[in-house]
Amino acid sequence: MLKLDSSLAKAADVIAANIQEPGKYVGVITRAEKLTAGTGTEGLGLSFKADNGQTADYIDLYHTKSDGEPLSALKTVNAILCCARVAQAEEGPIRCEKWVKAKGARETVTVPGYPVLMGKRIGLLLRKVLETDDKGKDRTRMEIFGVFSAETELTASEMYAKASTPKRLAEMVALLATKPVIDKRTTKRPATSVGGAADFDAAMEGHAGYRIPDDEPF
Repeated sequence: MLKLDSSLAKAADVIAANIQEPGKYVGVITRAEKLTAGTGTEGLGLSFKADNGQTADYIDLYHTKSDGEPLSALKTVNAILCCARVAQAEEGPIRCEKWVKAKGARETVTVPGYPVLMGKRIGLLLRKVLETDDKGKDRTRMEIFGVFSAETELTASEMYAKASTPKRLAEMVALLATKPVIDKRTTKRPATSVGGAADFDAAMEGHAGYRIPDDEPF
């Protein structure tokens, strides 16, 4: 006899629903969590649901050290604020879905975060990262390569320049296509489409338009 188990039925399409391919996606922020690492480094914990139903969880950005020193991810955080048209995100409780390890399932929880970012539409360019976890196992995750306005496809720098026609996004998409996968694994396998992170990030510098001045573009 077969008996319907709702939890198993819902879990059947979890893998298929995950964003696994690098590229351009438009959707909403479903988790904007305030993160604090054991070292005191602060981060923005993001989850994202594209308009096609696919999701990207834990595309987190650790942006500021405990002593206030900014990290490179702070540029991406500011680009998100700009393209989501949010001048300031105050801290407060948010409700979002997270994996609860003790229960082996996803649950809706309340965590510290940035309520104003919840549900905001955003455009993201995502690239794939291959890496080795602390147990020596290979894993794949997605990370943010570029940010753009979901409504206009303008990047942050174009919004500040008061541009009316998006141009940088096409450049960013083309750049992402040259090396859509970054291999950070301890033991690397041959892969024709995988490039080194250092030279790839160097090539991207100046294209994404992440550095945000003090004035507001909206």
